Amino acid sequence: MDFAPAGNGRMTVALVVIGILAVLVWRTMEPGKFQSLTWVLLGFFAVRIILGRFRRVG
Repeated sequence: MDFAPAGNGRMTVALVVIGILAVLVWRTMEPGKFQSLTWVLLGFFAVRIILGRFRRVG
């Protein structure tokens, strides 16, 4: 894996960490306002990581 700033390794690790956090939110938090806010924030960061990758490639 390439862990350079523009490498795929960093993006992969970041998305895996966000996925693990999403599973932890799903398993540990009670449904409600705070769980929904956490889902929105995790989704925002995941989209931001993916868009950043497309910006570097294109």
